[in-house]
Amino acid sequence: MKTPRFFARFGFAAVLLLLTASASVFAAPDVPDGKWWKRPRLAALINLTPEQSRDIEKIFVRSRTRLIDLKADLEKKEVALQSSMEDQGVERRTVEKQIEAVENARAELQKTRAVMILDMKQVLRPDQWERLLRLQDDVRERRLMRKEGRGDGYEANPRPLQPRPRGN
Repeated sequence: MKTPRFFARFGFAAVLLLLTASASVFAAPDVPDGKWWKRPRLAALINLTPEQSRDIEKIFVRSRTRLIDLKADLEKKEVALQSSMEDQGVERRTVEKQIEAVENARAELQKTRAVMILDMKQVLRPDQWERLLRLQDDVRERRLMRKEGRGDGYEANPRPLQPRPRGN
């Protein structure tokens, strides 16, 4: 059975949108990008000790290679799916299998990242974790304000760091 042209043209965009949307629903907590534990200002703001920084670095090093491999695997599967979606004669079953493979690869990547973040969280005291998440929320909010053209993203009277509501 051949895939209709409409699906071949517009299906890939719809599939990508669905895959991207589903990925964000089950994402791990959003921590700052990069090696945030090595940034002196951030480390000072959450009162990170040198021992905690070393422990978090060990967790990162232990997880890094696996994360790189999983990301590469996901990207390869996405490329194969894109190629199939652009093929006018592709079988629906082939595309369905590739969609499933992409989702499985994405899930494995997210699981590995979430476990790494959980391990990092367990190194921190609860107040440090809450402060880290709050700082990340503030950064995201400032970026959004700048993107929307609402000033430079900095408030005249910034909010003090407060615990985030439980359940996040």
